[in-house]
Amino acid sequence: MLIMMSTYTSIKMGIRLVAYLVLGGLVLIIRHRHRKKSRTEMDEETKRLMARTKKDENGKYPWEQ
Repeated sequence: MLIMMSTYTSIKMGIRLVAYLVLGGLVLIIRHRHRKKSRTEMDEETKRLMARTKKDENGKYPWEQ
């Protein structure tokens, strides 16, 4: 009985380990893709904001004065 319980416990632990590794890998992949997407969106919004911001007669933005 003890040998059977030990085998069952190791199989259960192995399945749990594989599930955690797969889920952890998926989370890391999704986070990496989302970070690149978010960064691109922020860069595009910054370009639009800079295009809409008025410059003074010297060609400087208000925060550069």
